[in-house]
Amino acid sequence: MSDFKSELGFQDCWDSEANRKLNKPAAGSVDSGGRKRKAGAQDADRSTAQAQAISAADKARLARIVKGAPEVMVKVSKPAKNDKSGNPIKVSRASEAVRASEHLAYISRNGKIEVENDRGEAFNGRTQVGAIYREWIEKHDEDRREGSATDRTRITTSIVFSMPGTANAEAVKDAVRALARQEFQGRHDYAMALHTDTHHPHVHLTLRTVGEDGEKLNLRKADLQRLRDTFAEKLRTRGIEAESTPRHARGVTRRGEVTPVYKIRQRGGKPLADARKMRQVRRDLEDNGGGLPQKAWDDALIARRNRVMATYDQAATILAGSADPKDRDLARETKRFAARLTETTTQRAEMARSLAGQDAARSAPRERGKPTDSPERQQDLSKGSPDRGGRQR
Repeated sequence: MSDFKSELGFQDCWDSEANRKLNKPAAGSVDSGGRKRKAGAQDADRSTAQAQAISAADKARLARIVKGAPEVMVKVSKPAKNDKSGNPIKVSRASEAVRASEHLAYISRNGKIEVENDRGEAFNGRTQVGAIYREWIEKHDEDRREGSATDRTRITTSIVFSMPGTANAEAVKDAVRALARQEFQGRHDYAMALHTDTHHPHVHLTLRTVGEDGEKLNLRKADLQRLRDTFAEKLRTRGIEAESTPRHARGVTRRGEVTPVYKIRQRGGKPLADARKMRQVRRDLEDNGGGLPQKAWDDALIARRNRVMATYDQAATILAGSADPKDRDLARETKRFAARLTETTTQRAEMARSLAGQDAARSAPRERGKPTDSPERQQDLSKGSPDRGGRQR
């Protein structure tokens, strides 16, 4: 009998190709290492496949996930579409020059924070940081003359790398420095700055969009995951526990909020996006007799969650049969972790519940003899909660 043991695949949980490289780094496309897997009978049979082993890399990653290792955050900062007066910003060479200058001033806190470039040079003060801007503008104009850039080409692309506040800030910066050298040095000019004046230490990595070969940086979803994986790996080599799993592998149903909405909530405001979503949910309820219609993405979410739970369950079964007591401990932790992945409530469903609760409260009969607030009393109460701008809610 052969001693060969097949390995359990975690394709539905995370990408196991941890060392994959950017196929065309300047263009931002990722080499997946082969053709994309087609959905079909193999997907249906995966949960019943009698895998007998788990690779060391997948086992280590599973251990970090079930123990709740801190997740890294990598985000591409999108340029503002409107100016401070609310007017649309037309992308041009002039508007991009202003944006690039303001961005370098921002990441350097107007010269108060050191900025480091791809050659390892340190820049301190507004005058020195301005030298980076002038060099990049000259190169951008040269790219325009050569046809590698147009008036609508973004001069810079900004990426933010962040970790929870307990992480060592200098180690975070060193991890981003190592990542930038590996992924972008020799292909894109870049500058980086560490910020420690918020709840999370984070590094702004700003790259010149047009690369040395004339190709434009165009980071896609797969590229961001690749950068997350690399960032987490660089942190771990520096003694910082970190992970970079997709949301579905951790049982997180909802994607994170975009930066403007997040900042509005931090200030205690109510984003307009919430009101728009609530109106859409109310229309859906009214059009479907009080029930929320099932969308295709709802079914896909549940199907993916089932596949993830089946993979973890199979991994726990394999680990439970191991002779290593550490594997058996991991099996029990995996079982407990998978049991918590049953929640699949979306934001739409939460809003529908909220509206149903509000409607029920309005339709409930009032208690006899219970006084109602007078209009004057209601007005006094409303004055007690002005918003930040001094206007009443």
